[in-house]
Amino acid sequence: MRRVWAVLSVGAILVAAACAAPPTASQQTPSGETSPSSEASPSPTPTPSASPAPLAITKLPFHAGEVGLAYAAVTLGAAGGLPPYSWSFASGSLPPGLSLSAGGSVSGSPTKAGSFGFYVRVADSAGGSVSAKATIAVYSALVATESCGTKCVRGKGCTTCGKFGTATGGLGPYAYTIVAGAVPSGMRVSGLSLIGAFPVGSYSLSVVVTDKLGAQRRVDAAWSIYSPATLLKGRTSDCIDYIYTASCTATWGYSGGNPSVAPKLVITKYSQYCDATGKCYPVPTAPPPGWSVSIKSGVITISASSPDCVVAYTGYITFVLRDKSVCATTLPSNAGMMLVDLRISC
Repeated sequence: MRRVWAVLSVGAILVAAACAAPPTASQQTPSGETSPSSEASPSPTPTPSASPAPLAITKLPFHAGEVGLAYAAVTLGAAGGLPPYSWSFASGSLPPGLSLSAGGSVSGSPTKAGSFGFYVRVADSAGGSVSAKATIAVYSALVATESCGTKCVRGKGCTTCGKFGTATGGLGPYAYTIVAGAVPSGMRVSGLSLIGAFPVGSYSLSVVVTDKLGAQRRVDAAWSIYSPATLLKGRTSDCIDYIYTASCTATWGYSGGNPSVAPKLVITKYSQYCDATGKCYPVPTAPPPGWSVSIKSGVITISASSPDCVVAYTGYITFVLRDKSVCATTLPSNAGMMLVDLRISC
């Protein structure tokens, strides 16, 4: 009986051992070594933060300016360092009338022309700063004059007096825009000048001049364009010495022409005269002795005279009136013909 119990006891022990959980990997370590499961996990190594980029000026968008014209505002640019940034001058200054804010904005209206150089500085919040050189050119103010603002008097056909204004200063090239009136028929406008021959009539025109920076000036012009003078015969249109006084006078009239400048009488031809008896006299080659012409208030007075005792000048004179003003009509008046007859015998 005792022998059977012993066998059963050994079997129970083997069964109990078989039912026990197998050892873990951490438990299967050589004797005397510490199991990893018994140690604390190591802390991760901190990632170093990236260093900021160096402070740098990236944008200086300055542009040209003009005296009296609002400067189109610009903003300076920077990068790197530690924002926010603060702007100032390292040396020099902006043109008078312009200002720089701490935030880097430039604005104002220049008051003096010239070329202005300076250094701007930008500082960051960490105390770093950098500088850069810049230049601003300021042009004188755009100026326009109008020579025909009240009225310009011109002769028909004139091609030399088309200029009616000037533009200077500012920044060219200029642009010209017609804003009122009309160009005289047959002419064209180029800048502040009319090109071509003036036609008769009254005209007005307004042109706006714009420079490259946007400054504008208006030029107004008006014209009164007259026709050539017209000759009119007077009561004594021939110059004849009927009573042998060695002098004669003829009168003519005229209308039209330049309203303020008297025209000039110009001889264009000499012709032969034959009297009622059939006698023909030599063709004159020059004006008669004592030739004199007076033109005033629409009246032309022509005279000839000689102190000599014997005078023989007989012939026809053909003449016209020509405009002698600066901006004259290119056309003469109609032609007039008069007989000059001086036959004196002492």
